Amino acid sequence: MAHYQMKNYQLTMRELSTRDSGYLGVGVQKRRFGKGIVTIVVSDVDGTIVEARKMEGVTVFSRFKAYQDIVGKNIHEVKGSINDAQTLSSVEMAVQKINEQKI
Repeated sequence: MAHYQMKNYQLTMRELSTRDSGYLGVGVQKRRFGKGIVTIVVSDVDGTIVEARKMEGVTVFSRFKAYQDIVGKNIHEVKGSINDAQTLSSVEMAVQKINEQKI
């Protein structure tokens, strides 16, 4: 079953990485017990988030879903719009990856 989850991850990454310009960042937040979260954030060259997807859950049946809460916001302003600490940590890691690519 983990094979199908990995296949979903690869398909989603391939789909989101086909943009002509911009940056892609992936953030992972997992716990030993409890749900894990993987967030994929795509921003344009100005730092505005144009697409985001989030996978969260405990089992291998979890799949990526659109994460519209942060779409349209600047990557430096997303902290105020996320209430869940684990999701915030995952998004911050994705934003950090985007900032590393900009340098």
